[in-house]
Amino acid sequence: MAGPLYSPPRRGILAAGAAGTAGLILGGCASGARSVRLGPEADVSRWAPGPGTSLKGARRDGGVITAWATEAQSYDPAIGWDLHSWDAISTVLHSPLYTYAGQDGGPAPMAAAAMPKVSRDGRVYTIPLRRNVRFHNGRLVTAQDYVESLTRVLDPAVASWAASYLFGIEGAEGFYKQKAKRVTGLSALDPHTLQIHLSEPDILMLPLLCQPYTVALPAEEIKRLGKAFGRTPVGTGPFRITSYDGKGQRATFQRFDDYFWPGTPLIESIEYRWGIDYGMQSLQLQGGSVDILGEGLVASQAAKFTADEKTRGKFVRPIPVRGTQWLSLNLKRRELRDRRVRQALNWAVDRDQLMRVTFGLSDPWGLPFPKNLSRYRPTAKPYTYDPDRARSLLREAGVRRLRLDFPLGTQEPWPLLAQVLQQQLAEVGVDIDLRHMGQPAFDQITAKGEGDIYGNRYYLSLNSGLDVVQANYTSDASYNYTGYRNHRVDTLTAKARRSRSVEEANSLLTQIEEEILADAPSVFLANMNFLAGRAPDIHNYQMRGETSTYYDRLWIGR
Repeated sequence: MAGPLYSPPRRGILAAGAAGTAGLILGGCASGARSVRLGPEADVSRWAPGPGTSLKGARRDGGVITAWATEAQSYDPAIGWDLHSWDAISTVLHSPLYTYAGQDGGPAPMAAAAMPKVSRDGRVYTIPLRRNVRFHNGRLVTAQDYVESLTRVLDPAVASWAASYLFGIEGAEGFYKQKAKRVTGLSALDPHTLQIHLSEPDILMLPLLCQPYTVALPAEEIKRLGKAFGRTPVGTGPFRITSYDGKGQRATFQRFDDYFWPGTPLIESIEYRWGIDYGMQSLQLQGGSVDILGEGLVASQAAKFTADEKTRGKFVRPIPVRGTQWLSLNLKRRELRDRRVRQALNWAVDRDQLMRVTFGLSDPWGLPFPKNLSRYRPTAKPYTYDPDRARSLLREAGVRRLRLDFPLGTQEPWPLLAQVLQQQLAEVGVDIDLRHMGQPAFDQITAKGEGDIYGNRYYLSLNSGLDVVQANYTSDASYNYTGYRNHRVDTLTAKARRSRSVEEANSLLTQIEEEILADAPSVFLANMNFLAGRAPDIHNYQMRGETSTYYDRLWIGR
């Protein structure tokens, strides 16, 4: 992917802002507790791709309530990327051309009628569209809607964080930089055929077409709603939004009767409630006033829900995800520009001890990439706990004692992890000053490149190590706020993107991971897990880390 990645203020985007849309009611009203009566038996001949599609005894009707700690950034798929937004834009309101099959499968047709026809040189994707896909306003979707929607993501006025992911499309970067009036690589061959021309082959093109920011949107509704589109968008997903109340901290969604996968979704409605702290979420889940914890269990909740086997079996479902946790190291700090110091910090951390306080939400893992990437076998040897080696490297670098600023937000499990890290690093002569602040302040200062060392995490949506590298470790990465530069990483990453097969890309990724490991721009800590919290009468709860909760297939029963 050519060119720099757009870097928004992390969690600072409220495009299509809530102000002015608070209390906006489009129809219906905020629901109370969901119905517990059994609905009629489900009759579904064919399911949309995804996990859990064989449903014996499934029922229709009823509704669910999902709890969130904070308001979403935006329900506009070009803008939102936090967990609350991602849930809404991935599996509720919008339908991408392709989506991931099963619990661990690759792209499969969703709004597309079939897999794309790819030219021999890997640069042209011809995509047939389903002819029965409708927007929530009733209009049929056409190929021109995709041309306009993808072009919108690349419009600098929209300020989409995802713009640069589409720079592989011919003419996309020039349009983004306002050097061209249109994206030459996008065309509608006819109302039901979209064609995408790439400037060079891109191994990530199909996974990118699974992302919510590549969905079709109705231009007439974007124009009509203006800023309100980010709170009350019109999409093609299994549910349509019926109300958004910013002051009341609720949003409601109703089943879309013209959804193009007949018979689904099974439930009638979803209600999002936010502004609920984690302790209260736990009480409400156990008390039956909410059904799903949108962010899953955080460390403080996991300690309670996993301690007792009966409670764990009743409310908790482990979900395999691909995610990684690390400590970012700011190379603007003189001592941290010495890679021996960075390596020393990696050897100084006892990951086994550290991850015990996450109560199953993370596993010790001293490599840059998470476990279980598709067809990927790491060759790098992970960092382990070796405090003597850490002290030796610090002496070799001429560092007798080091004091580092550690800004700390409220996102779990970092407040607790930071205390353990403070003790561990002190044993090798590194003192860290914990600087507590609210999460918005933390997001803002780290995006500005402040802080010597701080916690970070990343969920993969593209099922490739390239996702981690291009977001965090290339010179122009979206979230590279620490000044890290490595020409070999940049060169190998660009070459991997041009690969014609997953195997070829993964061969290059092993070299990239080894290079990042040796250079140690971060302290690699853990592989992330996800513990879903859901009420016991929510059946067939399914989730993937790349998407979110699959509301189209869950049902309510006793």
